[in-house]
Amino acid sequence: MSAAVRERIEGTWTERTDGWWISLPCRQIRAAAHAMLESGARFSALVALPLIAGELRLSWHWDFGGTLLSVETTLLKGSPAPSIADIYPGADWAEREARDYYAISFQERACTPPLMLREGDTPGILLDKEERRS
Repeated sequence: MSAAVRERIEGTWTERTDGWWISLPCRQIRAAAHAMLESGARFSALVALPLIAGELRLSWHWDFGGTLLSVETTLLKGSPAPSIADIYPGADWAEREARDYYAISFQERACTPPLMLREGDTPGILLDKEERRS
């Protein structure tokens, strides 16, 4: 039951038409991923959305028995995001794609090889040139 999973992640969950959502600080994302794994949730996606002033909203999505559980955070410009690829190996491609498209660096990763970029391309191809980060 998704309620049991939600109880393991401290904070206020909101039910939306597409599932259950919670906003957490970046420092709590890995703990949320561990709770999802221990509960048997399946990692589904990582979505990045550019905000004003170069900030990004990151949303991690899990499926638990047909219920979507989503954890979101705001990433400040120039800050790395927490990696969950060591917890959920399937997140590797999602993190690599986020790096390529939005120039997001991930903590706890020795390297994030390009997934969509060609050699020589600068990460952040979906950002305005002024917003690109190295």
